[in-house]
Amino acid sequence: MIVVVNEQRVQVDEQTTVAGLLASLGFPDRGIAVALDDSVLPRSGWATRLSEGARLEVVTAVQGG
Repeated sequence: MIVVVNEQRVQVDEQTTVAGLLASLGFPDRGIAVALDDSVLPRSGWATRLSEGARLEVVTAVQGG
């Protein structure tokens, strides 16, 4: 099935969770925020299984001034 991550189409299997997808795409374990279908998804929700057409926005924290 196809999901969209930061405006990029990604093919995943039907058992893929948010956490699994993030790991497979090389996102770090910490310092990121995730929105699923326009709603912020707390880390406790990263075990959520994705569905066809799901849209994720992943933002990485950046230090600096």
